Amino acid sequence: MRSLLALAVIAGLVAPTAAEEKLKVGDKAPALKATKWLQGAEVKEFATGKAYVVEFWATWCGPCIVMMPHMAELQAHYKDKVTFIGHTSKDDNNTQEKVAEFVKKRGPKLGYTFAYADERAVYDAWMTAAGQQGIPCCFVVDTAGKIAYIGHPMFLGAVLPKVVAGKWTAADVDGLKAVEKEVDAVFEATGKMDPEAFLKALADFEAKHPDLGHIPYFDAPKLVSLLKAKKTDEAKKMAEAQLAKGIKTEDPSVLRNVSGPLTSPFARDNKELVALGVKAAEEAVKIAGDKDAVALYFLAEAYFASGDKAKAKETGAKAVEAADGGIKKQLENLTKKYSEEKKDEKKDEKK
Repeated sequence: MRSLLALAVIAGLVAPTAAEEKLKVGDKAPALKATKWLQGAEVKEFATGKAYVVEFWATWCGPCIVMMPHMAELQAHYKDKVTFIGHTSKDDNNTQEKVAEFVKKRGPKLGYTFAYADERAVYDAWMTAAGQQGIPCCFVVDTAGKIAYIGHPMFLGAVLPKVVAGKWTAADVDGLKAVEKEVDAVFEATGKMDPEAFLKALADFEAKHPDLGHIPYFDAPKLVSLLKAKKTDEAKKMAEAQLAKGIKTEDPSVLRNVSGPLTSPFARDNKELVALGVKAAEEAVKIAGDKDAVALYFLAEAYFASGDKAKAKETGAKAVEAADGGIKKQLENLTKKYSEEKKDEKKDEKK
């Protein structure tokens, strides 16, 4: 479980918090401007009769990137009826160069619009004004140019069908609050010792809300719970499907959701599962590049779990070298065990 907590820290989890609201559901959507439209046509105005999803994200925000393939699927499903826009603004760790590089690499597969702003005016007009202080956060603009929904993109599957059909109402907004509490309850179940409790909670939720099935944040906990519950065949089937999906969509986050659980203590007695985990981690590095600190760390962990301590140490060193800021120190601490294990082995040899 400790490695999963480390994963969350490294991925850059950001929890939304509330502040004073000046922009709310029902208000006219503010103007949307950008320094550069990196992919897709510039959205000069919100056209009547068409819906939009404006999502605020950053390159350092792991949960934002995890949700992108889901939004890509929704964009493909709604095609010309909804325009998805990933909007991000400059900060010290989110420069135009970093954003442009990300969009160049991942944008074509995602297939929706990306915009970058050199200043924070748009962020303030939307996020700050709506009292939103955490990302990912999306705003759904209805066919009349008004804000229909403000919140996490994981709920878009329940929002968009009614918005597109012109049937989204204030009652739906209130109803979604109850659904959000149900999701919170499922998240809480991930921390319970009994894996069956989480698997049942997740199955019940997805049966009740099929439009919100397969929330990406539940993939790794589900795989871990299957392993804990000794449902090896089901775990292998899920892992293979996720591995294929991650390779096809060129999505490192999906592959990390495979490599993390399959190289955790819950799978280490099964060489076949561990080998799948190593493959997922190797594929993630191929996609993310050999300068991606997080992908390299997961690969180092996979090698360590497989018993290849030399590769673990080598790859761990590359992860530390590629990291910067606070992540570098975290990785230094997390990768110490690769060298410590080597020292212990030498002591045993002398005895």
